[in-house]
Amino acid sequence: MQRVSVTATGSFNVDEEMYDGDEYYGSEDEDVVEEDSEFSHDAADFAKQLDKIASSEETRAGKRNEIIGLVEAYYELAFRKLSAAHELQQRSRQARQHRSEDEYSQESMDVDEAEEGTISDEQFAAIEREVQTWDFLRRLLPLRYPERKKAQPKRREPAKFQTGAELWEEFLESDAAAQERKEILEVLQWTADESGSDIDDMVRDLQQNAERGDIIAYGWLHTRSAIKMQKNVHRWTGPLDANSADVKAAHRDSTGANPLVTQLDPDVVTRQGRKLQPQDEYFERAIWLGCYELLRRGRSITEIRDWCVERTEVWRAMSMSAMPLSKHPDEKRFSTNPLSMLLWRRTCYALARQGGSDDYERAVYGILSGDVKSVVPVCSSWDDHLFAQCNALLRSQFDAYILRRSPRDATQSVTQLPVYDAVQSHGDDAATVSESWFSALDDAEARTPIKSLQAAIISNTIDQYLYNEGLVLGQQANQKEPSRLIPDFNKTKSKVDDEKYFSLSDQNGLRILVHIYLLISSLEELEGGEVDLELRKAQENALAAYISTLRLNSLVDFLPLYCSKLQGDRAFYTLSRNVSMVVDQDTRSMLLRYMEKLGMNIKEFVVFQPQSLLKEFPENSDGLAHGTFKMLMDEPPSVRFGRRIIPDFLGETPDDLDPVEEQLIQSLEWMLLVDGLWDEIFRVGVAVYKRFLRSGNIHAAKTLSERVSCAKIFTEKARIPIQDEYNLAWWDEVANNEDDLVDENNNPRQLTTARNYLDLESLVRALDAMETVGATADLHLDPTFQKTADFFPTLGGHVKYVQSFMAPLLNKWLLESVEEDPDFELLRDMYLPEIIIGYVSVLHYAGTSLSRDYLLEAMELAAHIADKESDVAAVLMKSGRMREVVEAFANASKALAVSSEDKRKGGTGSSKKMRELGWSREVWSVGR
Repeated sequence: MQRVSVTATGSFNVDEEMYDGDEYYGSEDEDVVEEDSEFSHDAADFAKQLDKIASSEETRAGKRNEIIGLVEAYYELAFRKLSAAHELQQRSRQARQHRSEDEYSQESMDVDEAEEGTISDEQFAAIEREVQTWDFLRRLLPLRYPERKKAQPKRREPAKFQTGAELWEEFLESDAAAQERKEILEVLQWTADESGSDIDDMVRDLQQNAERGDIIAYGWLHTRSAIKMQKNVHRWTGPLDANSADVKAAHRDSTGANPLVTQLDPDVVTRQGRKLQPQDEYFERAIWLGCYELLRRGRSITEIRDWCVERTEVWRAMSMSAMPLSKHPDEKRFSTNPLSMLLWRRTCYALARQGGSDDYERAVYGILSGDVKSVVPVCSSWDDHLFAQCNALLRSQFDAYILRRSPRDATQSVTQLPVYDAVQSHGDDAATVSESWFSALDDAEARTPIKSLQAAIISNTIDQYLYNEGLVLGQQANQKEPSRLIPDFNKTKSKVDDEKYFSLSDQNGLRILVHIYLLISSLEELEGGEVDLELRKAQENALAAYISTLRLNSLVDFLPLYCSKLQGDRAFYTLSRNVSMVVDQDTRSMLLRYMEKLGMNIKEFVVFQPQSLLKEFPENSDGLAHGTFKMLMDEPPSVRFGRRIIPDFLGETPDDLDPVEEQLIQSLEWMLLVDGLWDEIFRVGVAVYKRFLRSGNIHAAKTLSERVSCAKIFTEKARIPIQDEYNLAWWDEVANNEDDLVDENNNPRQLTTARNYLDLESLVRALDAMETVGATADLHLDPTFQKTADFFPTLGGHVKYVQSFMAPLLNKWLLESVEEDPDFELLRDMYLPEIIIGYVSVLHYAGTSLSRDYLLEAMELAAHIADKESDVAAVLMKSGRMREVVEAFANASKALAVSSEDKRKGGTGSSKKMRELGWSREVWSVGR
């Protein structure tokens, strides 16, 4: 798909133009727009994936599979980005390690090159969080929106020899919440494994404090040495008696403050209440830290065993082997007897709550028993807390399932032992992890938007999160002035914690959020549930904000894709405002073709644009007051110039039109690109012209006449080639052959509204040409002005334009219409008297400067106005300006009387026509 760039300077504004500044689509300017920016690249990738299923005609099941596949595609995109970032970090780290003292060495230059493309830790963490978010979704959505309603598996009768693995599989198949919790655990395990430091690196400092060099095995070396030393010094044989007074006095740690253990079995510290040597306590902490990390990261029992065997601590691996809940699919089966698992869990719980010499040891047994309280002290992140909670819930669920599936007499003694019931403590069986539990996590990380979003995904409250997000964006967008693109729907001013939601400036956050919204809403639509329209309107604020972000990043070609996802008129409204500065017709055509592909009605869209603008921005009631339009000087007329026209009476041409005026003109340019719409484009065009002319905004009307001329509409809509649109003879030819003017369905086209459009265009063009003639006359009066050879021919050309465009104004101008329009009478009263007097002045000046034939034409104009069939005289009488018109004609007749010869440099006027009408210059000649 074509990339469209934007040249822009200004500040972000989500309302109206969206961008307070100059903006032009369709040109390339790499200095202003960084084509390969991170956001633009990611947004384009996501849009292309979304586009693949945008026009899908699949069945419900097919569409469901496409949406689920889209989640997987988004995950793959994010994961590839993470892999690239990781590789970049690795290269940078390796380059720094090889830095040479010589700053000009090759190694040093490699470091410089690597550092140019480095990624910050925060950027890397943000990518990791995005990958994790998509991982949650790709695992949970298929469970929440199954392909078809699965029948509950038949529960088999309890079997005497049924293994724990078989019960585990039955348990997961029968419990949707358990399936979700298992998937969440795996995401957290993978994330910890991918993002965490190497475990050996984590325990290295503790190993060093253990003062054992590179020896990582053989247990408590320093405590063993102390025991041997006491035996040798005191010549004791056999195990030391911990209760002996001599042992109590002599056998103490290196600080002398604490009694040392007398044996080396694993639970001796707890059993004797004694200490290890400080160095061995570091060693012990290192071992338990490693075990905790292995469990936290979901490592397989094989990896755990290998790690422990390397340290000659295989017993620790055995204590964790019953049900480690590894993330590896080949490690899901375990052969432990179900009743043994019940007992094992309660034993681990006792060790977690009552035993252990270190927080990490208690945390290990807390994980294995499904306890939370003993794990919390070592939790350092939101992920850690969620892991502890999901792990506890899942193990508690399975424990209860085993109890239900086992004979009561076999489990009676086991159930007497205490164990933590996470499900009961959690209090909400329906939720995978309850919203209230997440709300209790109130640290800084938990309040970040991405973690709040993940919490909503996991707790299945994403609809409420998206609604609140819409409220927050609405409040932000309306802080300074009302925004129509992103309205404030928080009418009750309910309290929403802004910190938990993405802001308008968070482009990547909006990208993630919006695509999640599109996925969820698409799946909900397939489910066929009732849609809360008010909730959906607020949620769509995020989509509207993201659409604006795409436009500001030059991704104009994707705007129809996302606008097509908005409901009702908001789709057309948002799209029309965001393409308001697309001025290249090829780009507009491309967008319209894309809209058609997406199933959007492009005829309705292009008609909607001007209608919505006219409705949203009603005309200022303080427009031009009747009778205030002025183009003539108040000074007395002269024989040479008649009554002079005010130079530049239209005022200075503005650099830019008012945004609404510009968009109204653009809306007609869009209508030119869509086949049909004959009546619509002229009707809208007349409405726009009336708006401009009622307020005296001739410059806007002039711009409209230049960019969407009546001749251009005939060329594009009726395929009538018009060679010279400034010569209105083409209209007469078309009008005389009206019966031949048919549309694509061979239906006749009506010309009434087209004539109204031409009438208004002619007024504007006549005024423009008159202003030029008036400016020329002003130069003519300047004694310092040096006339060039083309002065009079140029003047003659402008006078001919005036003549051409005045013709419609003198012949039932705005008197015919499909429906009676009071605005037409208003415009006749506003403009006709002044412009007719001005026309006489133009003919007067042309007659004295170019040819007396123009004066003769002034006389013909007088006769035309005086004709009883004329519609002009009534307007002049109504305005009270008939006297001025008569005086203007009298001045012209005086000039004709004293005129002797033509200025042949300026043309010949209309002498042949005048003679045919019975006029003769000699009649007005004065004998000399």
